[in-house]
Amino acid sequence: MFATTLKSLLAHRFRMLATALAIALGVAFMAGTLVLTDTMRQTFDNLFADVYRGTDVVVRVKAAFEGPQGGADLRGRVDAALIPRVQAVPGVSVAEGGVFGYARLVGKGGKALGNPTTGAPVLGTAWSDTGALNPFNLVAGAPPRADDEVVIDKKSAGDGHLAVGDTTTVLVLGPPQRVRISGIARFGNADSPGGATTVIFTRAAAQRLVAEPGKFDSIEIVGTAGVSQAELAHRIGAVLPAGTEAITGKAITAENQSAIRKALSFFNTFLLIFAVIALLVGGFMMFNTFAITVAQRTRENGLLRALGASRRQVLGSVLIEAFLVGLIASLVGMVAGVGVAVGLKNLLKATGVDIPAQGVVVRPGTEIIALVVGIGVTVVAALSPARRAAKVPPVAAMQLGVAGGTGYGSRQRILVGAAVLTAGVASLLWGLFGGVSQPVRLVGAGALLVFFGMSVLGRSVASPLSRLIGAPLPRLRGITGEIARENAMRNPGRTAASASALMIGVGLVGFITIFVSSAKASIDHSISSGFTGDIVLDTGGGVGGGVDPALAERVAKLPEVAVAAGLRQGVAQIGGAGTFLQAGDPATLLSIMRIDPREGSVNDLDAGSIAVYDKTARDKRWTIGSQIPAVFAKTGPRTLRLALIYSDNTQAGNYLLSRSGYEANFAGQFDSKVLIRKAPGVSTAAALAAVGTVAKDYPGVDLLDKAQYTHNQTAPFNQLLALIYALLGLAIVIALLGIANTLALSITERTREVGLLRAVGMTRSQLRSAIRWESVIIALQGTLLGLAIGIFFGWSLVAAMHDQGITVFRVPVISLLAVVLIAAVAGMIAAVPPSRRAAKLDVLRAVVSD
Repeated sequence: MFATTLKSLLAHRFRMLATALAIALGVAFMAGTLVLTDTMRQTFDNLFADVYRGTDVVVRVKAAFEGPQGGADLRGRVDAALIPRVQAVPGVSVAEGGVFGYARLVGKGGKALGNPTTGAPVLGTAWSDTGALNPFNLVAGAPPRADDEVVIDKKSAGDGHLAVGDTTTVLVLGPPQRVRISGIARFGNADSPGGATTVIFTRAAAQRLVAEPGKFDSIEIVGTAGVSQAELAHRIGAVLPAGTEAITGKAITAENQSAIRKALSFFNTFLLIFAVIALLVGGFMMFNTFAITVAQRTRENGLLRALGASRRQVLGSVLIEAFLVGLIASLVGMVAGVGVAVGLKNLLKATGVDIPAQGVVVRPGTEIIALVVGIGVTVVAALSPARRAAKVPPVAAMQLGVAGGTGYGSRQRILVGAAVLTAGVASLLWGLFGGVSQPVRLVGAGALLVFFGMSVLGRSVASPLSRLIGAPLPRLRGITGEIARENAMRNPGRTAASASALMIGVGLVGFITIFVSSAKASIDHSISSGFTGDIVLDTGGGVGGGVDPALAERVAKLPEVAVAAGLRQGVAQIGGAGTFLQAGDPATLLSIMRIDPREGSVNDLDAGSIAVYDKTARDKRWTIGSQIPAVFAKTGPRTLRLALIYSDNTQAGNYLLSRSGYEANFAGQFDSKVLIRKAPGVSTAAALAAVGTVAKDYPGVDLLDKAQYTHNQTAPFNQLLALIYALLGLAIVIALLGIANTLALSITERTREVGLLRAVGMTRSQLRSAIRWESVIIALQGTLLGLAIGIFFGWSLVAAMHDQGITVFRVPVISLLAVVLIAAVAGMIAAVPPSRRAAKLDVLRAVVSD
């Protein structure tokens, strides 16, 4: 039987080529993602190991709280006065203060480098003359020796077209600083630390401009020979004040390695999801291919049974064939995965995250996973057709059209499909609305079950859907259209299986399109209703960065401006959970940003109080006057009085502090945005011109009117949409390959029919047209089912994210109609090879074929 299986596979090797290609593409995506993950992990592990190779102990303030959504720990700064005490500990050779903070470099032409909101961070730090503590290596120039001298990373020098000796601007605490570039350096062996823009000052300048005078983020220590890191940390810990800690260089290395893995895990999971989607679509294609080939080989399997082959042997023959196809496809995919990893690495670099690796890392475990998954998907997809083949009776060898088991009956199939679909919908909605601890797993399982349920039900609806979609064809294309429609209706199982693969891809495309459209509409609504001003100065500084608050003060003094309010952002622990909050001067900010107060008074919002969104207050059971526990990195635990409850969080978020409250509890004083309302009677153009004269002194600040601000806020969604379309494109390509493969196999199955049509007068052109329109019907069927699922998924997610600001559900009709049109064209293109093959069949041989 094994020899027979091999001969059968070799005899029909071209038949399996497209199927194997589908699995190979899915395996390549998965292998590429895993290779990229291994590369990032090893690269950053080695990078941090090199950075802290000479550091024996680090002294820092203990963590105040964990950042939002499992982010990095937030902690305060240590006093510089602690350094002499640490230096005096036996075994300490060198003790230096380290500084890290916000510093945004401006390149030639006045363009600020980096994008801390959507890309890699922008950092300011201090130069160290102690080689063991300095991860930067000069490649040009000299270290900074004056407060107006800086060293910059090599990547930023190239991006900003800056060279040693150039003068430029750096955005830091307080007014922008003019500096001279004294040197250019690499971070270890990389051009920059993970793509970040880095400006290195003298230690005194760094404290003043990016941190706090008299403070350091940490104290880094080199020990003397013969003293272990653990022993030295123990000695230093004995002299430290309460609230500080001493940890070994090995521990800080492992901590940073773990943090970067955690930070990149979302991206890895994101890519793996698309790899699974591609494999799932490939699995549907594989199932369809084996189902058709098993039906076509009914007489062959009947003959094997008549010659003495058992059911188990026939079953094993099909599964061995699937195993071999999966093995070959997986091996090809594993090799191609290295190229995919390189492509994904370049994609990361384009988004601002530069992985400092010269090549890629391929671990044996990664290849084994890809191999097992590829073979597993193929064999599982072939299992049901293999069982059907095993049920073929020996008498089938003497008959022309005996097929194996038909599977579920119509009623049974509907019941099973409805049950799976119901379970999927319930799981998805529970994950979105049930408040469970692991919603992603429930949502993912629910989405998968919905697709499977619709696939099972697809066979029941395939015939009526084909009739409906193909209804115009007889009038438009005559007998050619009629034949195309009847062919799609005649075998609903084959049509549904072909359409199901495309249904998955289109469903996800529709879902993402609807969600992005709804998110953009929600942002548009929040700005139009929540922001009553006319102009925005957007710094792009993200949380913890921005521009000197003096900018808002200068703008407010312009006669063309009625109100100018700085908006600040920060991270704190409120009510036991790390969260983002916003702050500003209530007297000005709330006159230009609508929050719709419900209880309390804006006038009561002072340094010791807080304003809270009403749903958050209800969930926490807080009322006006409640004492709310808070923790800040700078000041530690505090108790804030609830002074104001508001009902519109579209601009203010869930927590709002006064400016005095922010200044009391946060070290870095930046305005992330400046909101402006023009004076009565002043045109927008005149106000923009006046504000621009002040804003030009602050490079990197975008001057935007209300429409431009709205576009600026929604632009990242367009980038996300383009990225997801590109990733989902692989699944769509695999699905179209499936349609082409199905048609090619069905032509083999319908050889005599094709010959008869040609014999009674159908031209080659008409035959090609009929097959192409049949493909269009299949493609549109998968597209319509996919869009139905996509609309449901989109509505569910938008409804679940109402409290996160996604308040508008919008179906982009034009975009979805474009998807339908593209699917129809793609279906026609997919049918080109099989239609040509059909047209080339010899009429006489086709008529007499079996």
